[in-house]
Amino acid sequence: MENVTVYKQEEALIDSKGYIKTSPKPGFYKLDRKEIMGYSLVDFAMNLVFQAVLMFITFYYTDVYGLTAVEVSLMFLLSRFWDMINDPMMGAITERLKPKKGKYRPYILWGAIPFALMAILTYTVPDMGHAGKLVWAYVTYNLLNMLFTFIIQPYISLTTVMTADPQERTKLNSIRMMFAQGGGVVVALFIPILSAYFGKEDQATGYQITVILLSIITAAILIYSYTTIKERIESTSHLDPVKVKDIFIQLTTNRPSIILFLLFLGVYGFNTVASASGIYYMTYNADRTDLIGLFSLLNVLPSVIAVPFVPLLVRKIKKKNTVALGLTIAALGSLALYFIPVSAITLMMVAKGVASFGYGILMGILWSIIPDAVEYAEYNTGKRYPAIVYTTIGLGLKASMTIGGVIPTWVLANVGYVPNVAQSADALGGILFLVSGLPAIICFVTLVIFMVFYNLTEERVEQIMDELAIRNGAKN
Repeated sequence: MENVTVYKQEEALIDSKGYIKTSPKPGFYKLDRKEIMGYSLVDFAMNLVFQAVLMFITFYYTDVYGLTAVEVSLMFLLSRFWDMINDPMMGAITERLKPKKGKYRPYILWGAIPFALMAILTYTVPDMGHAGKLVWAYVTYNLLNMLFTFIIQPYISLTTVMTADPQERTKLNSIRMMFAQGGGVVVALFIPILSAYFGKEDQATGYQITVILLSIITAAILIYSYTTIKERIESTSHLDPVKVKDIFIQLTTNRPSIILFLLFLGVYGFNTVASASGIYYMTYNADRTDLIGLFSLLNVLPSVIAVPFVPLLVRKIKKKNTVALGLTIAALGSLALYFIPVSAITLMMVAKGVASFGYGILMGILWSIIPDAVEYAEYNTGKRYPAIVYTTIGLGLKASMTIGGVIPTWVLANVGYVPNVAQSADALGGILFLVSGLPAIICFVTLVIFMVFYNLTEERVEQIMDELAIRNGAKN
């Protein structure tokens, strides 16, 4: 149990290290504005690259880089199999080590420059034959994903050592996701504009120069943010090193984390499919390449607007109902696109904005629920391995990239899609299904699963945390 001496100072609870507390309960710390800003900027920076992958990498590989839809689909599928090994391995490494500068914080600094460099190489078209380009794509894409995991897995675990106060965690994750979606806004707005400006008639050069600029910004922000974050709660997982069996125990006994894995799979699957298919829809169905930037912007901008409402929604209708609301709005907005003719540009943009608003609600609440699963895992197993729980759930995000990468390219390959030509009626129908019907179906299925099987309420989490405080106090 943490060694804390609490006393009144200027009407605030202060511990022996000078940290402000929100309650005498162990680990209930108040987060200052600079730290919240610095922590949130990490996700902003990471999304400058991650959203570039979600929104544009499929189109880039098929229409710019020169791979076939089948080759891209297979690459994405095989990459996700590797993630199933790499991500838990990274979670285990994180729990077993105890760097001098913090349990989870140093990975942000260590990964900043390598991640930025690999993003540039991923959006580089090498002067090789087709086989050489395919190998280059496999290597760079997978290394980029591995470096993303190297930073993001420890980063998302940081909330568990910054504060144990559920309200502070909700506030932190809500602001963080607002910044994350802000990164998506930058990507949606500037990649189409800057790639056209820098590329002129050479799209490959345009994409490369744009990603170089975004990658430099990403590295600079990550290095700065590292200096702002504090680890207040001592983690001792390295004293009881995680074993392979501990990962399997989490997979088989932590029901909330399994349901949250499926929730992440559904939510991010919805977004990756909608994001990846949007550029095809505007290019071929609507025949409005001039509006690709606006359509992509509306895929993320309303979500930024939605996130600040999440703490209020949680207070009014609780976390579970907030998730249900977000999924419902996202599904209805997507489904509306199926019935709106491509000539009705305004209605089309409104529907896209509605779907994005629902996604924003989900972004504001998803990451605030995971710490509840961490508390349950310790309560259930007697061991606290935040990175393992986050990895288990976070695999849903990685698996969603399979949905967003494999399914669209598989559908395109089976409806007769041919890059850079007028599309057949079957191809246009397939693209319409990808941008509207499929995202709506994913949301409705996810809604049913979550509402039926997730049973970790706020009241139950509070009981668990009180019991853990008693247990840990008895140990000490």
